[in-house]
Amino acid sequence: MYKNFKKYIISGIIFTIVFGSLLHFFYDWSGKNVIVGLFSPINESVFEHLKLLYFPMLLWIVPGYFIYGKKNRNYFLSSFIGLVCGLILTPALFYLYTSYTKTSILPVDIGIFVISVVVSFALFAYIFLNYNFNFFSVKMGILLWELVFAMFIISYLLQ
Repeated sequence: MYKNFKKYIISGIIFTIVFGSLLHFFYDWSGKNVIVGLFSPINESVFEHLKLLYFPMLLWIVPGYFIYGKKNRNYFLSSFIGLVCGLILTPALFYLYTSYTKTSILPVDIGIFVISVVVSFALFAYIFLNYNFNFFSVKMGILLWELVFAMFIISYLLQ
């Protein structure tokens, strides 16, 4: 049905992992620029590190809409569901393993990030290809993405 969609998803996973990993350092590299802090972690909290998944995935999803989403109204909704599952999985796995180890382990943290990215894109692809939410408009899917964006902005401004 959607030619090259599998390649699109795999490329999105790679892009999100690479760009998300680089994004981790942007705030320090920018001299702690306020604008950069809106999009990259400003401290080592798990919540701030959710930006590493959200913003690279958003950058990948938006252009993909013009290739795949115009033919399927649930493009943004299915990508949002995948995103939210990844955003929930990240702290769940982190706090699960640190409750046993009593400390964070960098390779495990990186592994959790990779797992969350893969789960986000895999779930997005599965829902996009197998379900049709006709009752949701494209605007509703975009609004859900914007609500998460607003959450990051508000949390940054409150710090």
